[in-house]
Amino acid sequence: MTAQLSLYADPQAQTAGSVAAVAASLPLSFGPAPAEGPAPDVIAVAGHSGWTRRAADAIRSGARGVVVASPVPEGADQLAAEASESGAAVVLDQRWAGNAVLAGPRTNVESVIADALGDAVLMDSVAVATPGTDPLQLLTEQLSAVLHSGIELRNVRMVQRSANGYTLAAVLPGGAPVALQGIITSSLPATASICVLTSTGRADIVLPDPAAAWPAEVRIVTAEGATTLPTLYESAHRTSWSRVHSHISSGNPANDLAQFTAAMSLLSQLTD
Repeated sequence: MTAQLSLYADPQAQTAGSVAAVAASLPLSFGPAPAEGPAPDVIAVAGHSGWTRRAADAIRSGARGVVVASPVPEGADQLAAEASESGAAVVLDQRWAGNAVLAGPRTNVESVIADALGDAVLMDSVAVATPGTDPLQLLTEQLSAVLHSGIELRNVRMVQRSANGYTLAAVLPGGAPVALQGIITSSLPATASICVLTSTGRADIVLPDPAAAWPAEVRIVTAEGATTLPTLYESAHRTSWSRVHSHISSGNPANDLAQFTAAMSLLSQLTD
């Protein structure tokens, strides 16, 4: 039987992570924390500046899990150390990296990308966000999605950037070139795509905005033909909460902070 965990979300986290709606869709897994009594099992914090400190405070208060909604670029080493010492699970509810096809236990996507990387000639990724989005935040979310798909990037460098987006170049471990673009516009849906071109085909991942349970699309083209992986109608927000419940129930650690630290390492290459 699923154990129900108590939760509390600060007002900003409620908005950023649609916490009330997600909790209502998982009534056997989560219930509101009482006004008085022990610390909530799970605390949601907003990911604006200072989120690592707020998440650490939540752990010190007794939370067994923390969900961070849309974390901005920030060093997470100290938080990772505190989470490891206490055994608390820290799950990052990110726009694209939190999608069900990438998050949690590895799915078929990892093997699809791994197969394509073995014969890669080019990797391309495009992230689109609405006006008002911070380009650095968009880049963080894009890099996190790329890393969660099992792709390692090296020699990341900025080619062009403006208030409306950026273009980056990098290489894969095998030497194939990489192009990453961020576009801030109202004329396209907020999505992120990852495409690995091979000598005989391609592998494509298209990740939707987490506002609803729009499905991601994963398609593979080889010399034998084209295949589309089964569709998963699940929002990134709901996936994040399901994962934190699973980590707490099983005792298996979350690796979100390690992945986020890897993204921060790539960002640091652009400012060194």
